[in-house]
Amino acid sequence: MPLVILLELTESTDTVLLQAVGEEPEPAAVHRVHAASADPDAPADPTGTTLCGEDTAAMLTTGWQPTAPGERWPPRWRGWICPTCDTALRNASG
Repeated sequence: MPLVILLELTESTDTVLLQAVGEEPEPAAVHRVHAASADPDAPADPTGTTLCGEDTAAMLTTGWQPTAPGERWPPRWRGWICPTCDTALRNASG
């Protein structure tokens, strides 16, 4: 299943500004890291909800893709992974 990894930012972080500049935020600005299915019509974009059911509209996409078999999350964001999204990914991968 093609995935998009998303950053849920703290309320004080300006998602629109970060997207315009094309930069990832500092770790202190990240509340949680989620996963969503990729939109079939636009594979770089997520569907409307994460695997845990959160709305993806205000989240920042990372553009990260796995580089090794079985890799599910970007190493930089391992401390912020949503446990519900992680469980859904583990269950989907068998």
